[in-house]
Amino acid sequence: MGREARPVVLLLGWLGSKEQYVKKYRALWEGLGAQVFQHQPSILQTALPGVADRALLRLMSDISSRYSTLRATSGEAPPVLVHAMSNAGFVAFGTMLHLTSLANPAALPPGAPGSPAASLKPQLQTDWKSAPAAGGGAGPCQGGWQAGSPEQAAPRSGEDGGSLRGSFAAGSGSQGDVLSGFKQVLRHTQGIVLDSGKQSAPPSQATAHIWSRGVLAAVLAQPVQEVEESHPMLLRNLHSLAQRYFMLPQVARRMREVRHAWQHHVPPCPQLYLYSKSDALIPYQHIELFMEQQEAHGVCVHHHRWDDTAHCEHMRKHPEQYRSLIRSFSEHCLHSQGPPKNWI
Repeated sequence: MGREARPVVLLLGWLGSKEQYVKKYRALWEGLGAQVFQHQPSILQTALPGVADRALLRLMSDISSRYSTLRATSGEAPPVLVHAMSNAGFVAFGTMLHLTSLANPAALPPGAPGSPAASLKPQLQTDWKSAPAAGGGAGPCQGGWQAGSPEQAAPRSGEDGGSLRGSFAAGSGSQGDVLSGFKQVLRHTQGIVLDSGKQSAPPSQATAHIWSRGVLAAVLAQPVQEVEESHPMLLRNLHSLAQRYFMLPQVARRMREVRHAWQHHVPPCPQLYLYSKSDALIPYQHIELFMEQQEAHGVCVHHHRWDDTAHCEHMRKHPEQYRSLIRSFSEHCLHSQGPPKNWI
């Protein structure tokens, strides 16, 4: 990276990720001259929409404040890159996109998922500050670097999503300032890296299968393959719970909000997908289907698929190639046109 393009990187770890493992990704970006804002989603922050909203609003507040300081110090807005790991990173960033979209109700098409659960309204308005600190190939792009239909959900019966969106748009109090501030960060986002992650299709058997194994692996701090072999009974019980979990209205709504945000509120910048055919948690076909969906929405998609790496272990097994892919993609993003200022 050149001196003139020292970016800010939002690094979102995988579910239950430990600092000792995430720090190598931080070191990678810092070695490229970037400043890194890091967040490691906990199981509660990923599983419970209310906890997620409060934690992510706190994170967005911190990022916005630090970004504003960097902007004032340098005299210009630093470019932003996002590096999201696994489903937890994907959902965390999708939730941040969703929350930010609430500050601009005009951007929400009729019938789009537009509000957190009704029971969370007062918490979002008053309690978010009390949350703990947030710890190859290319798609249809115009030139550039190469490496190896909108879903809508009807509001709940009797829910006035418009009134909540209006309260966000009014920008009253510090919450409105946080959303407006983070919108500036998104406006300067010039590239997104997705490592081993994307949300599955609508809540289904596949979703419960993925999340039950991911949660158990995070709790036990074991690879997914070992969890399947050593704890089959526990995994079956957790899968049964996950099926019921995804039927909860607030959870199903959050999944719709995340999918909608990734389709309609993601910054219009290139996306790089790093994944593997040997991933035991996220089927590579799911990732490739999502890539096709993003391309259909006009996103410039790059990708690299390995044949032999486990979930979120591409950098461990292929460190030099991984670093080269990140460096090449980031240089491509930073030397191309930035996103339009009025996209959100």
